[in-house]
Amino acid sequence: MKRLNLCALLLLLLVGCVQYDEELWLNRDGSGRAKIRLIHRSPYDNPDEIIKKASLPGITLQKYDIQRRGDDVIYTVYFRFANVEAFNNVNDRLGNADFWGKITLNKGNDRTIIFKRRISLGSLEGEDDFESLFRTKQAHSPVWNYRVHVPWKIIKANALPDNIDHNSKTISWSYDTGLMWNKTQYMTIEMRKGLPWLVFVLGFLGLVVIGISCYWLFKIARRSHLLDWILHDNEDAPDKDS
Repeated sequence: MKRLNLCALLLLLLVGCVQYDEELWLNRDGSGRAKIRLIHRSPYDNPDEIIKKASLPGITLQKYDIQRRGDDVIYTVYFRFANVEAFNNVNDRLGNADFWGKITLNKGNDRTIIFKRRISLGSLEGEDDFESLFRTKQAHSPVWNYRVHVPWKIIKANALPDNIDHNSKTISWSYDTGLMWNKTQYMTIEMRKGLPWLVFVLGFLGLVVIGISCYWLFKIARRSHLLDWILHDNEDAPDKDS
């Protein structure tokens, strides 16, 4: 039992002290790409875990870099994902630091799309003895930063107003892990899709058809008036034989 408790504490120490920065680009079909930067205090590097994640279905590793800064290991990873489900499957959540969380994309009414992401830190059933011990030994609280680039017009988001850029369609969040213990946080964005391009194409074709129709009606009308004038002029002309 003591060995089990010790393992749980070590696991918490390994995943709890993590500085996490993520930038995510979403496409209209739910695919996308991401840049992950994770600073982890550890005596050893772990590239095998990156390779393992890259072999998951729907995940394409583009490149990665591992550097050391003192006692910290800095991982920088670039990858693509085929859909949101593939992105979510990367998370196997070892321990109570769930900085990856889970993303959902749901369709609403009036062409709206709802983005929602859940992250958490610590036991959601209340702080236990191990978490209390870890927090007292922690010199500083790491920060988790997230930035999302979306393909649709932003209606609203639960980020700070200064962190919502409607022009570039970008939203940012930052979480102090010292304030997150035993809590679940949600990132939400409400967006609206534009009209499908087919609607604009059909509208343009409709205008072209209307324009051509009006042109020919005008031409026919002018020709009709010309014929009437010629016939009328012939009728009024004097007969040479008379």
